[in-house]
Amino acid sequence: MSPFRLKLTIVLLLLALPLSACKFNSLTTTPVPSPSPSLIVTPASSLPTKTEVVPAPSVTPLPTATQSPTKNFSSLESELIAGVDWYILIQDANSGDILFERNADTPFPPASMIKIPTAMAVLSILEDQGRTLEDLKTTGINGRNFDSLLEAMVVRSEESATDALEYFARGDNLLREKLDAWGLINTRYDPRVSTASELLTSLKLLNTGAALNKENTQYLLNLMGVYTENDQILLGKLIDELPDCMFLNKRGTMLSPTIVSDMGILNCGEQSWYLVVAGTPAAGSQTTFEDIQASIESFALTSAIYIK
Repeated sequence: MSPFRLKLTIVLLLLALPLSACKFNSLTTTPVPSPSPSLIVTPASSLPTKTEVVPAPSVTPLPTATQSPTKNFSSLESELIAGVDWYILIQDANSGDILFERNADTPFPPASMIKIPTAMAVLSILEDQGRTLEDLKTTGINGRNFDSLLEAMVVRSEESATDALEYFARGDNLLREKLDAWGLINTRYDPRVSTASELLTSLKLLNTGAALNKENTQYLLNLMGVYTENDQILLGKLIDELPDCMFLNKRGTMLSPTIVSDMGILNCGEQSWYLVVAGTPAAGSQTTFEDIQASIESFALTSAIYIK
């Protein structure tokens, strides 16, 4: 090879080396394309889906008589004997559900059960006059203080005390005004008449403190809870099956006309019920006072089983 050709070959080799290096570098430094957005996989735990909604912590409701198909109060019908005009209303105080009713809006003679709305009216009138619980022991009418009269009327069903308190409340038509304001428009005194619905309303107003101030509410509830020798009869039978509960009640019985009745507030822990049950012989019926009493007591025992 001539010297000229050798020099030319060396020059061409030197020129080729940088080109090869540039080509090599361009291949090794080109970044790898990033995955397209459609290929990005987000961890499943961060993707909102319909199945990932976490429910808020729930509170298990207290069992009530209407929450279980086995607690069907309608079957209480079988405990009510024939030949009796029944006036009944039972309500769950917590839910407001009506559990059982029979002629709830039909007026009937309520006997001594009317003494609860009467006592409420008397206490409300005294409240309006600015009287306190202490004043009940130092003021009164007919030579007796209000505390003594109210205890005699509510606990012992004394008629002379009832007449005195009714007379006091009738002044300036205040008794009528109080009853009407509470929605007890069918509760009257000449003669004494009311409905299961209105009597239950009076229990509800009392129990919730909607009719009286806190002190007078508790005062009257305490009177309804005072033990007497007859507390084991009529709806008092509830406690035979529910010994841990408390029944604040007022019975009503008459012989002419025959009426057997009881009403009250049943408290079992945080659960409460309002009950009004009354029966009177139907026209032409030979049903006796004792028959109606036995039927109400059977009704109470069966009700207690459902309430458990």
